[in-house]
Amino acid sequence: MDNLLSPPERIELDGVDAVEKDWRRERPDVNVSSIGIVTRIWRVGRYLDRVRNDRLGRWDTDRATIDILAMLRRSGEPYRQSAGQLTKHSLITSGGVSQRLEKLERAGLVSRHLDVSDRRRVDVQLTPAGMKLIDSVLHDVVHAENDLLDEVFDAEELEAFRVLLRKFLLHFESPASTRAS
Repeated sequence: MDNLLSPPERIELDGVDAVEKDWRRERPDVNVSSIGIVTRIWRVGRYLDRVRNDRLGRWDTDRATIDILAMLRRSGEPYRQSAGQLTKHSLITSGGVSQRLEKLERAGLVSRHLDVSDRRRVDVQLTPAGMKLIDSVLHDVVHAENDLLDEVFDAEELEAFRVLLRKFLLHFESPASTRAS
């Protein structure tokens, strides 16, 4: 990891460097160094969002569909969870999950079942068509994203990046954090 901390022989500048430079000139009294990190994360996130949405478009699907199918697929056999569990892990409202589930059920990707012991509970199960779609999309998207990362980073950089991003994300998602949304 020493090479990650060593200054590169030639530093290539990006658009954020210009933004930082302008702010330093205009407001030398304000520490604008966070712009160099937060704005880059935000911009990279937007680019990655476009790349993933383009990839999902090739499958005639979208992130909302894949999020639900992926939660069910990752849960293991019988690939079934309650609508409440899906809502809890999706970070959207129960109404939003319900709308997604209606769309997925109409498309034949999931089936919904009333719990016989508690009629307020609805279980959602991945259908064979849903399984086929999520497995195909996962393979395609992950392969493309790994290729992209491998174009930019070597293995050591990727591991360091993973560690740093985890640390930053845990600040927001840790149970002890009051900032979690």
